[in-house]
Amino acid sequence: MNSTTIDWTGRTVLVTGAEGFIGSTLVDLLVDRGARVKAFVHYKPYADKGHLARYLDDPHGPVEFIAGDVGDAGRVMDAVEGCDTVFHLAALIGIPYSYDAPG
Repeated sequence: MNSTTIDWTGRTVLVTGAEGFIGSTLVDLLVDRGARVKAFVHYKPYADKGHLARYLDDPHGPVEFIAGDVGDAGRVMDAVEGCDTVFHLAALIGIPYSYDAPG
């Protein structure tokens, strides 16, 4: 095994912002490397999972969906429980807005 490659087999990983392009790419990579992933997705009333929709067909598969808002500390703490690693990728949705409010 390459020394720069991490073996994620048997690890549980939380990814916030998982439904976005970067988050979903990371979820795919982690699943391919054997991780069980908790995908923290921003709650939407129409339940869109973005690029991760393919994982919805297998409720016992490697991806568990957790809908919520990262501003809800209790929801985040519940999601973190049992995780070995957290990748926090949640961000403002509107890129043009982020230019006006970069902080």
